[in-house]
Amino acid sequence: MKKILATTALVGLLIAGGATSARAGALPGAPGAPGAPVAPGAAGAPGAADLGSRVGASRSLCSGGRVFYRASHTGTAFAQASGANSAVTGGPGVTLTISRSTTFTVGGSITSTGGISASAVIATVKADVGVTVQASRSGTTTNSGAWRVPGNYTIGRLAIGSLKYSGRVTKYLENSGCQQLSQGTVSYNAPRNEWHFQTSRVS
Repeated sequence: MKKILATTALVGLLIAGGATSARAGALPGAPGAPGAPVAPGAAGAPGAADLGSRVGASRSLCSGGRVFYRASHTGTAFAQASGANSAVTGGPGVTLTISRSTTFTVGGSITSTGGISASAVIATVKADVGVTVQASRSGTTTNSGAWRVPGNYTIGRLAIGSLKYSGRVTKYLENSGCQQLSQGTVSYNAPRNEWHFQTSRVS
């Protein structure tokens, strides 16, 4: 009976000692334990190795010497084409048409000074304003622009021309400090590269 009690006590001590060791080795948050936090910047910490490269990359985003343009649109207006046949009039119920065999011209202006070319202005207006312009537009039309004068008009008028866009284009130089420095500004007042018909009431 004494031998049995002694053996039981010994087994209990061994089990208690092993459990205590097991709990100590798995203590959460202990240095080296699975899932233990790593101090920022310490060896093995996430991002520690590439922190310097990211800082260097952010400082070299602007290499300097980049040239670009920006357009500032200020207005749009209809400009009638030159020539006697560019407009016709008629009474109520009359269908007015524009000759498709006549060459029409709408003049305009695109300043190309200060190192800013006309082609740069046209490209910038297309990108920023969304239309294609040119210094002047000339040619015939494939559309007669047929329009019937309303019955409540005494005289109606149909004209052919183009919408003219006006504004400014500025040239910029970006330096190594990411500063955008103006290199000059030019103006444009140019017709859109398509014909436009305008109807109106004369009386």
